[in-house]
Amino acid sequence: MACKDDEPDAIAGEVADLLYHTLVALAHHHVDLKAVFRQLQERRK
Repeated sequence: MACKDDEPDAIAGEVADLLYHTLVALAHHHVDLKAVFRQLQERRK
């Protein structure tokens, strides 16, 4: 939501929250971050 207000500090804070929760979820489910990057590479094809 911070992006709509174009506030860099607020955007950084929201992205930090998103990244943190994403990394926690990956760790909890034993999913390697490399698997995420592989998925992203596949989507570029």
